[in-house]
Amino acid sequence: MAAGSRHGRAGKGQDACSCSACRGAQEPVNDYALGANLRRQILSDLERGLPLDGRRLQALVGDFCGQSQLALLPALKYLVLAPGFSSAASQQPPLPADARLQLRLQQELNEVFAAPICARMDAVLRGLLGLQEANAPAQPASPLTSQTAPIPPQEQPPLEEEVAEEYDGELEPAAGRSGSNGLVAVLSFMAGVLVVGVGGGLAWLLLQTTLPSTNPADGQRPGLPGELTTPSPDTTTAEAPLAPDLSQQASSDAAATQAIASVEQLYNELSLGNVQAARQRFSGEAADQFDPAFFRQFQRVSVDQLRTIGINGSQVSLEGVVTFVYPDGTSQSESRQFTVDTSTDPALITGSSFAQVTRGRQ
Repeated sequence: MAAGSRHGRAGKGQDACSCSACRGAQEPVNDYALGANLRRQILSDLERGLPLDGRRLQALVGDFCGQSQLALLPALKYLVLAPGFSSAASQQPPLPADARLQLRLQQELNEVFAAPICARMDAVLRGLLGLQEANAPAQPASPLTSQTAPIPPQEQPPLEEEVAEEYDGELEPAAGRSGSNGLVAVLSFMAGVLVVGVGGGLAWLLLQTTLPSTNPADGQRPGLPGELTTPSPDTTTAEAPLAPDLSQQASSDAAATQAIASVEQLYNELSLGNVQAARQRFSGEAADQFDPAFFRQFQRVSVDQLRTIGINGSQVSLEGVVTFVYPDGTSQSESRQFTVDTSTDPALITGSSFAQVTRGRQ
């Protein structure tokens, strides 16, 4: 079916079609935006339950291309039928922002098309997979929006001299009141002594009733009728704290060591091109993450900084940094997570997922 039959074409006196494909044809876009527009259209179709039809996508890319992208049309039509694209679109979520997928798709294009076309398709692939545009400026770190406000000095209390000057009239006792003030002072002193004495006596009585007796005879006296006795705690029967399960800890450490060794050996075999030996290290579920054809484009591949992030029985979860070294000497690093089944010999990598690019190609 022709592309024009799928969209409402604007007639005389009518509004233009407003679908995303027609908007892409009407508005001039760069190569990165071309890939981003195609990504939005594919994700929208998948959300509506439309199947991933390669022939339909071939017609669709023609609608997205502007005048400046007509030279890319053959490469785009080849891309939407490539096995790597089908694998990327069928993942969950579809078209993930994985630099390894971008490298795989770029390799498939490099085998067919000329270098100038492949160089422009690099930007299209980044937009298609939702990766950052190669020439996009890095966002500056936002400055701190809150600063520590200086604490205002506390107000100094007025000096005694100032208070005395301010209330001079009130501090000077009248002659007529000197006698009554002396009587009040004596009565207050006597009341204070009485309160201290009563409080001290009550405290002494309370202390005598709560302190244990040091007389041995008191501990052997017979109990009075109806008296409740509290047995003393038996310190000899107290439970000792549980010792840590050293055997379980040793088993977990051994599983982690076995998993790390298996992942390191897998990347060593892939780097050396030993395909048969490498396939003994991963299961069928993880085969698409360790395609030997993908690793042949690199001069060397290595994994390091492996650490354990979780252990569930024989299943060990690891995280590490994978470095790809190209034939021209440049390299790129990314962090990945691995799931390793240590119940087999050798331990099998049953899953691998991309986390983020830790260092771009340089």
